[in-house]
Amino acid sequence: MKKIILLAIFLSFLSGCTSTKTVPLDMNKLQPTSPSSLTTTKREKPSFAAMTAGKAMFAAIGALAMISEGNKIITRNDVDDPADYISGELAKAFSNMLNDMEVKTSELVVSSTKASDLSRYYSESDYVIDVQTINWSLVYFPTDWDSYKVIYSAKLRVIDTRTRTQVAEGYCSRDPEQDASSPSYDMLLADNAERLKEELMIAANYCIGEFKEKVLKVKT
Repeated sequence: MKKIILLAIFLSFLSGCTSTKTVPLDMNKLQPTSPSSLTTTKREKPSFAAMTAGKAMFAAIGALAMISEGNKIITRNDVDDPADYISGELAKAFSNMLNDMEVKTSELVVSSTKASDLSRYYSESDYVIDVQTINWSLVYFPTDWDSYKVIYSAKLRVIDTRTRTQVAEGYCSRDPEQDASSPSYDMLLADNAERLKEELMIAANYCIGEFKEKVLKVKT
């Protein structure tokens, strides 16, 4: 039974499933409040899964091995969590929307997702941009075990610390289809995992675009 539970948790992790709905910012409500500053959250790197065909054959034990191997890849190759880059770019866009308000930095690492907690932790800023990586993993294509894709998903929260409420949220996911450019496992990890980093950057920029358009409502 324990193995079944572990496997279920792993499958949920891979899918990055979430019930997050898109709640866009209402600028008509935000502008009159005259905000002057915002900051971004920092979180511990989440577990990364390296799903290979060999490990996938061993159910829950294989799932734990995938996560263990994935975390080694991230550490060994110094791979950044895309959430940090995404939140930084969204903070710039949000600041520009509200008269270039100050973007503050903080080294505080948080784990809570509650608006009340984030408001307390970052109380020196009027707004908090919180981007959390929900899933990042590399997975083989079922029809071609020598071809891989990099899956990424993230959640965005915008918090008003003055009212301790969440004023906007959204979810983004990139799950690429197989094509002629789909890399092998070795290609992803070659040269200090350069291709893996490139794929994560593509996903990060995709999510930035999604969040700007659907949540922040940035006018282009």
